[in-house]
Amino acid sequence: MILSISIATAYPIWLSLVCLLIGFVYAFILYRKDVRFTETKKIIKQLMFFTRVLLVFILCFLLLSPFIKTLFNKIEKPIIIIAQDNSSSILMNKDSMFYSSTYKKNMAGLINKLSQQFNVRTFSFGELLKETFPFNYKEKITNISNVFDEIDSKFYNQNVGALILASDGLYNQGANPLYNSTTPPFTVYTIALGDTTIQRDIILKEVNCNKITFLKNRFPIEIFAIVNKANGKKTHLKIIEKNQVIFDKEYNINSDVFSISETVLLDAKNVGIQHYQVQLTTIDNEISTVNNHKNVYIEVLDGRQNILLLANAPHPDLKALKLCIESNENYKVTTTYYSDFDNNLKPYSLVIVHQIPENLMALNQLNKSDVSVLYITGTQTKEKSFNDLNLGVNISNSKGSFNDILATLNPQFSLFTLSENTIKTIKNFPPLIGSFGTFQLKTNGYSLLNQKIGNVETNNPLLLFTTLENKKNAILFGEGIWKWKMQEFLTNKNNDATNEIINKTIQFLAVKDDKNKFKIILEKTFWENEEIVINAELYNDSYELVNTPDVTISFADSSSGKYNFMFNKTSKAYTLNAKILPPGNYHYTASTKLGDKLYVKKGEFQILPLIIEANNTIADIQLLQNLAHKFGGTLFLPNKLDDLADAINNNKNIASIIYEEQEVKEWIHIKWIFLVLIILLSIEWYLRKRNGAY
Repeated sequence: MILSISIATAYPIWLSLVCLLIGFVYAFILYRKDVRFTETKKIIKQLMFFTRVLLVFILCFLLLSPFIKTLFNKIEKPIIIIAQDNSSSILMNKDSMFYSSTYKKNMAGLINKLSQQFNVRTFSFGELLKETFPFNYKEKITNISNVFDEIDSKFYNQNVGALILASDGLYNQGANPLYNSTTPPFTVYTIALGDTTIQRDIILKEVNCNKITFLKNRFPIEIFAIVNKANGKKTHLKIIEKNQVIFDKEYNINSDVFSISETVLLDAKNVGIQHYQVQLTTIDNEISTVNNHKNVYIEVLDGRQNILLLANAPHPDLKALKLCIESNENYKVTTTYYSDFDNNLKPYSLVIVHQIPENLMALNQLNKSDVSVLYITGTQTKEKSFNDLNLGVNISNSKGSFNDILATLNPQFSLFTLSENTIKTIKNFPPLIGSFGTFQLKTNGYSLLNQKIGNVETNNPLLLFTTLENKKNAILFGEGIWKWKMQEFLTNKNNDATNEIINKTIQFLAVKDDKNKFKIILEKTFWENEEIVINAELYNDSYELVNTPDVTISFADSSSGKYNFMFNKTSKAYTLNAKILPPGNYHYTASTKLGDKLYVKKGEFQILPLIIEANNTIADIQLLQNLAHKFGGTLFLPNKLDDLADAINNNKNIASIIYEEQEVKEWIHIKWIFLVLIILLSIEWYLRKRNGAY
């Protein structure tokens, strides 16, 4: 509804009179002594005169940049959001036919009834919130808290009247929605789906094991299961490898809620990825059997990499470094002191040197070897001893003084990447203690962390990587890593960021350069809802990246299913997104031909099934009740959707919003102004032409 319309100009409005005067003067000069119109009727001559006045006036007026201001009322109807749980747990009960057919019709009736008064938006959710409404219940993960986060983002500052959350209340990803950080400014109604009745079922809840073990080791597999409503029955726990049962144990179920907890020790006999099937045999009339078994994949390695931690004296950094490094099972750390070191470097793929005292022959020998080294300097490091190692960087003018050094990330660092969480955590690390002085880089180096002194960010390196004569080294110019671990645990209750920095540094230094000319880069395991992304690199004889020839790859799973793909070419390498594939153990063969040389790479990876929806099939109605109560709504049963529509219609807090909106539009952009000019020109031209002028 339009309230008012006004015209304004970018220049003083009185100039419009000047525009009108210009029009009169122009028309007066044009028609005053024109002898061609002496016999023309006076009214026709006046019409041509005023047409020209109006035409010139409008053209001049447009030079003042006029615009129209329109003020009007706008009515925004309330938005009713319906979020339907589309996870597989909805159908894991005796009412599965109801939710596949009748409930769908009931929901369509609810939408139709609400659409008469409201703007209804429908979504489904599992792991993510989607603008679809399929009712196929195929989602493998449920994240209810994400529903609130996404709706808050999508409908920010809009007139949302209510959210209708239709779910069984079971979630297996994300936080408890009751304690979600965002409180919605609208009413939440819930529809209780699923079944609260405990049904007969064997649920293999967890199978815990390390992803990596080593050849000839014994490794544990921890198994946890619950059996409901099967008193007097029996089940067998079996572990199967290559179609052979390697563990079998019988359980007599003697209660309505029977728990199984078992730790099984297995031998790592073969190198490579080993596949184990853990299963509990089914019993009569189980509500679901998909939760009776799980697949386990364990990579068996031929041995750990040994790392030597060589120190000048006891220090809390030594324990901190050992814990960080050995959080990765690929590494084993041996700690020794200079006084006990036998100069034997053969067992080690990397040496960490903590402090550099004076006149130490062992370091000169280490510096000449081809073993990569991580040097950590500090209060026990002598400036001259460090410079004598010729590591590509010198420290001068320190005069035995030390600084508290904070860490800042160098955004130009390119040797490896850190996670977003680690990048954020670095800003909160306490200072290390390092040398005060001038740092002079004598060779190309890559600084992961730079020094920050007080509030001043410097270009001096804190964690520097160098390569000298094909030997990789790194230098940490400060002691006190243990403080990073303590501060991070105090803040985040974990040491993920410190572990990542240390382990990626160790990995870069310890891993020998792969000189293979054809490389396939992919993860060893994927979940069935993950896209399979694979990268490939091809090098010529000069070890330069090329991507001229095509690269093909074929997958074959245990059920003889085969998939053939061709890689896409990037600027210098190759990439492939094979999308989502069925769960299973896949073997791949990739090949390409460069010149007359054929390159072939073989390997394997696993796609793990997601069955966490089957781990709990008893609907959590209490959660839905609490959600509705907390956010001012009510819980409804799926056969009472008409009552839900009435409750929303009668909710006085759900109302349309009427607000004033102003629209400003320049005349130059109004099409009918151009049309008026054309009409005026056409009328005058026609009259002049008809009366003997051009």
